[in-house]
Amino acid sequence: MKDLLLLLCNYPFDEKKREPLSKLIREVEDWHKMIELINAHGIIALAAYNIKKCGLEKEISADAMAAIENGYMQSVVRNSWLTERWKEVNAILCNAGIKHILLKGMALEHTLYGSKGLRQMNDNDILIKREDAIKAWHLLQQNGFTHEIIKSGLYKKILADTGKHLPCLYKNGYAVEIHHKLLDNKTNVEKSYADPVDSAVETTIGDTKAWILSKEMQMMYLTDHFKRHAMEGGVQIRQYADIILLDKNTRVIMPDTFIANPQQQDKARYKKAAYRKAVRSVTAKYRLRYVTGDIFPSVTWMKERYKCSGLRVLVYYPHRLGKLLWLI
Repeated sequence: MKDLLLLLCNYPFDEKKREPLSKLIREVEDWHKMIELINAHGIIALAAYNIKKCGLEKEISADAMAAIENGYMQSVVRNSWLTERWKEVNAILCNAGIKHILLKGMALEHTLYGSKGLRQMNDNDILIKREDAIKAWHLLQQNGFTHEIIKSGLYKKILADTGKHLPCLYKNGYAVEIHHKLLDNKTNVEKSYADPVDSAVETTIGDTKAWILSKEMQMMYLTDHFKRHAMEGGVQIRQYADIILLDKNTRVIMPDTFIANPQQQDKARYKKAAYRKAVRSVTAKYRLRYVTGDIFPSVTWMKERYKCSGLRVLVYYPHRLGKLLWLI
C-alpha cells in the first residue's frame, strides 16, 4: 500500500516507475477503499497524472478511473479559483506597500508542480513580516474579509504572540491565513540566513508578480511543518511529496503509522502534544494569559465549539480544566 501511494505521487513522470506502478495497481483488490485513502492523503490529482502518463487506465475499473479523473478536475478548478481569489489579496496588500510571501500549496503549485492543478489545496497561506501582519489582517477586513471567532477577549491584544499565524480570514468561501512567523523554533541554521521575507525569490503566476521562499528556507519550512503535523497526529503523503520533490536527497521519512490513517488528531496523545506545543509557541510573558483564555473562552466561542446555547454552556467549562493536566 505504501509503495503504491508513493509511486502515485511521483512528479514529473519517470519512465522507470511504469513497470513497478503497473504491478502494484494490478494487486489492488478494492479500488473504492484505495481511492478513499488516496483522497485522504491529498494526492488524487497526482494519482491521475501518473496513471495516465503510464497508460494504465485500463488496469483500473471504469468507475474507479472516473472517480480519479473527477478528483483531478476538481483540483484543477479549485486551484484556478484559489489563484483568482489570491490576486484580490495581492492587489490589496501591494497597494498598501505590504510585501507577502506565498507558502505551501500556492507557492508549490505554481513552481514545483508547474501550474497543472496537481498540488491539491484548500486555502492560501501567506507570510508577512510581524510588524506588518496585524496591519494586513485589519486591512483585509476593511475589504470585506471576516475572521473566525477569537477564542477569548484576552487574546485580542496578543494575536501576534500566539502561534505562527493570525486568525484565518474568510470571504465568499475563500480562506487566507496570514503567518507572521515561519518556523516553530529558530535554529542556528535559520539564523544563518537573511529574513525569509527579505530573501524571498520573485516569480510570476500568470502575469502577476509573486514572491516565494528561497529553496533553502522553503525546505526548512516544509520539513518543520511536516514534523509538527507528525507530532500533532496528522500527516499526509501530500506533505511528504512536497519535500521529496523539492529535494530528492532529503532524510525526511513518511511514518508508516499514518499510511492507513493520515488523520489521527483526535487521539488523546496527539491532542496533548499539540496543546503543549501551542503553549510553548506563545511568547513567555503571555503564556498565563493564553492558558487562562483557553480554559475560560468567551461564551460566544463556547456556543460555537460545543453547539449549545444558554446556560448549557456553563456545563462545559469544568471539562476544559483537564488541559491543565496536559501541561503538567
